Amino acid sequence: MDRLLPFIMAGDPAVDALPELLRAAQAAGISTIEVGVPHSDPIADGPALQSAAQRAIERGVTAESVLQQLATITDSPDIVLFTYLNPLLQIGTTRLIESLKKTLVRSLLIVDLPFGEEPELEAALREAGYPIVPLLSPTTSIERAKQLLAERADPGPSAPFAQRFAYVVARLGITGEGTRDFAPISERVAALRAISDRPFAVGFGLSEPQALASIRAMGATPVVGTALVQALANNTSPDAAFAAFA
Repeated sequence: MDRLLPFIMAGDPAVDALPELLRAAQAAGISTIEVGVPHSDPIADGPALQSAAQRAIERGVTAESVLQQLATITDSPDIVLFTYLNPLLQIGTTRLIESLKKTLVRSLLIVDLPFGEEPELEAALREAGYPIVPLLSPTTSIERAKQLLAERADPGPSAPFAQRFAYVVARLGITGEGTRDFAPISERVAALRAISDRPFAVGFGLSEPQALASIRAMGATPVVGTALVQALANNTSPDAAFAAFA
């Protein structure tokens, strides 16, 4: 189990910030990180992440420019590319895979891609070594979760965390709102663990030390996004920002 899965927005707090952010994450002992591709119409992002994405877009950051920048970086944790389907379709499957091969991206989290909607794209990515992370919401039944986890299969214990974990959404709503009630999350993680032994990461509304500790006590990895992105936007140094959560 990884201790923390941070999320950062490519292109924020500056267009060229990504190399330093990934270096700081690696220095803080983080082994896996989500790198968000800014999108003009995000799903479930709260005000802080929406603002970060908008600032990055205004700086000219695109999916292609993110991949180009990642291709120059060697000092980084394993990367989970957090993105949306349309920018990937615009790049095209062949060019996308060739671009990914030049980076430390290990998997993709495509938030608006249900399994089965783009089977050729998903199969090509999986075959090339870039599995898509299963996303399990509070409304996903256990039977459906079992199906999703089988469809986006665990590559096994020898694979890195970035390629094995499933993302468990802590609650309905938008990111950034503080999660306070951990009993339903604990029950959810326990139910999922009964059907799968793959690692789980839990995200949405986690920032306070006791929230992170609660998720770790469940044997899951907490995801921190909004609080980290906001700290960086407020000019907290990357080293201090990652150290506060790691």
